[in-house]
Amino acid sequence: MTSLISTLQSLGYTEREAAFLYLVTSHSGYFIRRQFNYAINRRKGFLAQRFLDKAHDAGHVETIVHGHGFHVYHLFAKPIYRLLGNPDSQNRRRKGHGMVRARLMALDYVLENEDDHYLESDEARIHFFHEVRRIPMDRIPGAALFSGVFPIAIEDKESPATSLVRFVFLDEGLLSMRKYGRFLTEMAPLWRELGTFELVYVACSNGNFAAAEREFRRQFSPIVPAQQRALRPDWHPDASTSRQHRPPLNTWFTTVLFEHSYPPIQRSEMRGSVHESEGGSDQLGGSR
Repeated sequence: MTSLISTLQSLGYTEREAAFLYLVTSHSGYFIRRQFNYAINRRKGFLAQRFLDKAHDAGHVETIVHGHGFHVYHLFAKPIYRLLGNPDSQNRRRKGHGMVRARLMALDYVLENEDDHYLESDEARIHFFHEVRRIPMDRIPGAALFSGVFPIAIEDKESPATSLVRFVFLDEGLLSMRKYGRFLTEMAPLWRELGTFELVYVACSNGNFAAAEREFRRQFSPIVPAQQRALRPDWHPDASTSRQHRPPLNTWFTTVLFEHSYPPIQRSEMRGSVHESEGGSDQLGGSR
């Protein structure tokens, strides 16, 4: 990561600005001013404006105006993602209101939980689950899910083969639990192979917390403590491992309530950007 931050510095960004841009490219593609201020430990001031002016002038960032005049900044320039080895990242693409909100929540989560070791790319996730944890490929979700906005982290990066794996579900303001239910269904094969994991349910309202936990417990109830076994450091499943020899389910469900301000979800499309550069959004300043 240090070398990638240095690469961004070569474009004229300070070390703190480059470190923030790295997080944005890896986890969201979108950010708001207060997130930059949080990352550099400032409440407000000219540093954020200087950074935004620099990014706009370089053609790396576009400004998108949401409802109620809420300004969101989209790091969309292909050269930035190319330098970091992911020129076709989905984070470059213009998203709808709900997805933008979820991506901003993802960035907040990462900023506030920086001690976790995140699996930031599809390649890193597949390598970890298949090569390190020896989970068969047919139990690992497809790229469509892995390319989503949900952070995945290893609690102890020094012991990846036995570390707790933490998955995050972002509720951007769901009116039903259908999306969450699909997420549980799609992740179930992987989680049952892992045996030990935590799901963190993040939302801006606690309205769905109880229902989310009930459904999680229904599908992934932990084994009674007396029956639990520790995940041995030398335990490595393979494709021939039978179900009865997998580690027992040992699960955690955690809720996190965000009190941050985010752009509202609206039916209307976002109003346009005034900044463009090579390889930016497929269509700027109009509906998609």
